[in-house]
Amino acid sequence: MKTFTTKLKNTFILCFVLVSSSVLAQTIITVDNNPGSTTTHQTIQEAHDAATDGDIIYVQPSSSSYGNIIIDKELTIIGRSHSEPSKVSQLGTITIRSSNVTIKGLYISSLYASSSGAPNTPPYIGLNIFDSYFNSYLQLGTNSATVIQDDVTVRGCVLAGTNYIYEDATNVLLSNNIFKSNSPLRIYNTTSTVIANNVFKFTSSLSFTNYNTSGTAILYNNMFITNYASDATINFNNGDFNLSNNLTYNYGNGDILFANSTTGSYLESNTLANTDPLFTNVDNTVSNSFAGTSSYNPNSRLEDDLTLQATSPALTGGGGGSEMGLYNNGFLYNILGNARGIPTLDIISYDGAVPKNGTINVTINAKAH
Repeated sequence: MKTFTTKLKNTFILCFVLVSSSVLAQTIITVDNNPGSTTTHQTIQEAHDAATDGDIIYVQPSSSSYGNIIIDKELTIIGRSHSEPSKVSQLGTITIRSSNVTIKGLYISSLYASSSGAPNTPPYIGLNIFDSYFNSYLQLGTNSATVIQDDVTVRGCVLAGTNYIYEDATNVLLSNNIFKSNSPLRIYNTTSTVIANNVFKFTSSLSFTNYNTSGTAILYNNMFITNYASDATINFNNGDFNLSNNLTYNYGNGDILFANSTTGSYLESNTLANTDPLFTNVDNTVSNSFAGTSSYNPNSRLEDDLTLQATSPALTGGGGGSEMGLYNNGFLYNILGNARGIPTLDIISYDGAVPKNGTINVTINAKAH
């Protein structure tokens, strides 16, 4: 983080440098619904409708949602964060009707794809979702007969509800995320879905469902974490599952056990069973800590740090001796969802009043993610 003071004549301008010289043709559109805002667009759909393919929409933090959006253009939509106190950029439901869409740093109700009424014909190729929070659900594909979404990456996110990977969503990567639902995934496509290096935080029981009864769902390098007073259970329902190089740990008084339903089965190997991952800073005596008994909320205990201590068995417990969980392969997970690759700027202080044509002294904190 850098702090610096600058002098600006007559007014001060706060800019985010979002693009390099190689993409100067892109237009940056700002949407801002805060009181006193002078921006042209105050809803996300208005900003979308004013954009063209390749543009970037920057969503200012606000206490109010910017509403729902139907995306039928190749756009990048960037917010400040999903959980930084007083600096959250919120959207409602996102409907995907385009290829080459990137979303990062947003608090989102839900997201799904739809070809109904769309000007673009599926498949929609290329959806990248980073550093975002899904309060309700993420639905990939529509359960149609033909592929509607291809090449989907979801990384560095928090997913609070039940999420769906339908058969018509292909080449899906779910990695370096926190899932906080007791029923996080319903999987219809097992052949081209990767579920790795995630952390699943749950209460007393966790359930996965594989609706592809002819295929095996694979989970590897993940962590399964709870704080429960007795033994907790992870259930594998419907179809087959293969578990390799995962870690389980109960911060309460019991263990974590694997179980299958009468129509499902699982195979496991190289599990670090009931093994403390040694996160850098969590507290199982504080209910709203990641190690606590309540449902996980990123901004409930800001001192939580889910990096691994130097003696953590999870640093080499993954496949091929790799690191398990959120920070695998040097991934820089951001617990508050500040968009990666985008600097955040905060005005710390500025002169309250100056004479006409005078100088305003502004102190700014700048931090790159």
